[in-house]
Amino acid sequence: CGSKGFGCNPGSVMDTSEFLKKVRAIELASRKLVQQGLAGQYLSAFRGTGMQFREFRQYVYGDDVRHISWNVSARAQDLVLKTFEEERERTLFLVVDVSASLRRGPWAENKAERLAEVAATLALSAAEANDKIGLLLYSDHVEKVIPPKKGKSHLLRVIRDIIAYQPQSTRTEPDLALKQLDQVLKKHSIVVLLSDLEVLPNEKILRRTASFHDFLVVGVDHPQEWSMPEFGFIEMQTAESLRPVTVDTSSEQLRRYMTDYGQNRKRVAEEFFKRSAIDLLWLSTHSDFVAPLQNFLRYRSMRRGR
Repeated sequence: CGSKGFGCNPGSVMDTSEFLKKVRAIELASRKLVQQGLAGQYLSAFRGTGMQFREFRQYVYGDDVRHISWNVSARAQDLVLKTFEEERERTLFLVVDVSASLRRGPWAENKAERLAEVAATLALSAAEANDKIGLLLYSDHVEKVIPPKKGKSHLLRVIRDIIAYQPQSTRTEPDLALKQLDQVLKKHSIVVLLSDLEVLPNEKILRRTASFHDFLVVGVDHPQEWSMPEFGFIEMQTAESLRPVTVDTSSEQLRRYMTDYGQNRKRVAEEFFKRSAIDLLWLSTHSDFVAPLQNFLRYRSMRRGR
């Protein structure tokens, strides 16, 4: 149950009360993190959508002459300057992988839950900043789209769909999700791709998306996912194609191959996003995500000179 693309089962089915308890727990935990300071870090980590007019004031030596309003200056018989401020209203758009690889193996749901926790925390941070929030869930097609809006009921709908949505497909195709953004987002937005990154986007499509939006990626993995215990011959099922496969888990060569594969895929993903100048945050299901997320946002804020 730890090999590439394999899983013993897709995870146990929770009853309604257990599910609602889990949804509420993630909501409350995320809200607490936001109240403890993550909202401020989110606010400083991302730019507004542009500059908007603030007010007129008298020109002072050293001001940018390009901002002098000559019409107003003529009426006032003095040099008058237009001043601007950053337009703070933004859109946070979450693009979340819901394919079967996130629910693979005896740790089924661990990776999906971690992505849900991070997505919920970002969504609540955006709500605190009075930003619009939108959501796209994808597998090998676009499973669901929630257009960006504000409001408490909208926020709760986004969070609960991230946690509760049952995908129709098992496979992964991130390119279709990124292409769909052209239809959904009509202005510059903050776009966060959340996935286990077992399938990477096409580099050309990725660069095009990043040229239009403030784009970043959150990847998640499980520390034991690529470690294969010795069970002898066992029959497994591929997580995404659902194809039955018999493997010899006592093979040292196979176990070493799986360990190397798990390490290499992270390295490949890091190099891939670095080439495209896109920030990547790797998280583990078995360690706290708060400190890495805080450092990640702080780094982006410092890079902006804040």
